[in-house]
Amino acid sequence: MAIAGAVLQLRLAALDALNATSTMPGAADLIKRRQARHPYKAIRVNHEPLA
Repeated sequence: MAIAGAVLQLRLAALDALNATSTMPGAADLIKRRQARHPYKAIRVNHEPLA
């Protein structure tokens, strides 16, 4: 079970756009720096747009 302390919602047009956000230059370094200051675990949830 996961309890959200923070939520980030991305609205992307396609799966390719989502994959591109994970491979942006510097993304891994940014995540490591952020986790060093504020330890967290992340999960990804996919769902249809809410009506």
